[in-house]
Amino acid sequence: MTDSPTPTAPSNWPSQRPERIVVVGVDADQAPHIVQETARLAAAMSAGLVCAWVDSTQVIYGASLDGTRLITPLDPDQTAGASEALHERVHRFLAEQLAGSDVPWRLESTVGDIASGLTEVAQEWDADVIAVGGRRPGFSGWMNEVIGGSIAGHLVHTQHRPVLVIPGARDD
Repeated sequence: MTDSPTPTAPSNWPSQRPERIVVVGVDADQAPHIVQETARLAAAMSAGLVCAWVDSTQVIYGASLDGTRLITPLDPDQTAGASEALHERVHRFLAEQLAGSDVPWRLESTVGDIASGLTEVAQEWDADVIAVGGRRPGFSGWMNEVIGGSIAGHLVHTQHRPVLVIPGARDD
């Protein structure tokens, strides 16, 4: 499987790139307030919001001679189109969460390790800030952090740009 230029689904994105950029890590199952809070931050900074979805069900295994990344599913039984369906689900989630926002936003996607993918998008866009959601509540969130460490922790130790952690749980 080859990686064509990363498909983007621009929404409310101007023809001229905003001067400041906030990158936020997104997925379809995250708490909606994470995207909403990050959009408020981007508005306060007069920045564009680049929503970065990293498909961790696929990995890069090399590159072709023209530089195109070669990707493959981690699960050999993954159905064709599963990644595209998930990408569309993420886009719908973002469109719902950002419907009333004036912040210019777009969805960028990549594959592999989430922290590395967010770093890649932040470098590509020369982001001012990377925002991520905090650990998901409950046992599964705790297990993910114990086994793989937190994405925020990885980013804080490898970035030269600020990393903002939006708490995953809220007391409303």
